[in-house]
Formats: sequence, structure tokens, C-alpha cells
Amino acid sequence: MAATDAQRAAVAGRRCIVCGTDKRVDAAHVIPKSMGGCGHVLCVIPACRRCHRAYDAGELDLLAHLEPAWRPQLAHAVGHVGLIGALRRISGQREPLSSTGKR
Repeated sequence: MAATDAQRAAVAGRRCIVCGTDKRVDAAHVIPKSMGGCGHVLCVIPACRRCHRAYDAGELDLLAHLEPAWRPQLAHAVGHVGLIGALRRISGQREPLSSTGKR
């Protein structure tokens, strides 16, 4: 999903929160609009193209990279899809957990 000008400005000049590169950093949606996210600047974090693609593919767990510096973005994501929904998306865990907490 395309980022707004405000979202791009929010990550301009920042490093990827995963790998630390400052090359080709995108405004990556924590919760994409297609999953209930929005166009607010708190819906995005800075991620390089490689990390952004891995996150969108469900191959990257962002949780350790969001706390504590990106806590407002994490809280905003929870507001959109609830705690469990946000944790599933952010951790790359797309399958629902069973009642025992296992897949």
C-alpha cells in the first residue's frame, strides 16, 4: 500500500529499524490499510526495501525492533486490529494460535 506524503516525511532521513541501513528506506505500514491500518503517520516505521519486503511476506518478526523506540506505532497498530491481531502481524505469525498457545 502506498504511503502518504506525511508518512514518507515521518521516516525521511531515518535508518531501517531492523538492519540499520540508511539506503532506500521506505515508510513501511505496521498494519497495512488492506488489513485495517490507516494513513496516519503512526501507521508506519522506517524499513529498507529488503526488510520491508520480508516483513510484508511474513518472514520478519518486527516486535523486538519496535520496543521501546517505536512504542507509539505499536500502540497505534493495536488500536486498529487489537492486541492479538497486531502481534500476529508484527511477529509474522499468520496462523491462529490454539488454546495452548501453539500453532
